[in-house]
Amino acid sequence: MKKLALILFLPLLCFYGCVYLVAAGAGAAAGVVTYKYISGELQVQYPYPLERVWHATEEAVKEMRISVTERARDTFSGSLKGKTSTGTSVSIKAKQLEEKVTLVKIRVGIFGDEAASMRIKDAIDKRLGI
Repeated sequence: MKKLALILFLPLLCFYGCVYLVAAGAGAAAGVVTYKYISGELQVQYPYPLERVWHATEEAVKEMRISVTERARDTFSGSLKGKTSTGTSVSIKAKQLEEKVTLVKIRVGIFGDEAASMRIKDAIDKRLGI
């Protein structure tokens, strides 16, 4: 199974240098987490339903002490806006693509901050057990 996933995604690595594949522990058995950073926005695709990813996102935001100023949620998507302790804006959007596939978009600051976005992603990953 892992070899098949590697064979299928290897061309992506060759043609799209900004696409990274991460497979760790139980996450690899459930699916592959992919992410890319484009134009100041980190896009992460999780092999989990929206409800689980949204809960992990809210817990990660709370853990990172991001002050939420705006929150919206419906059956197929969710979004929140907030500020870090230094006043930098944070925007996180989640959208269910399939029953067990959720896309999360993270932007920190006006022009984006890849390192800060990755810290939020890592906090979400931790909550998901990845």
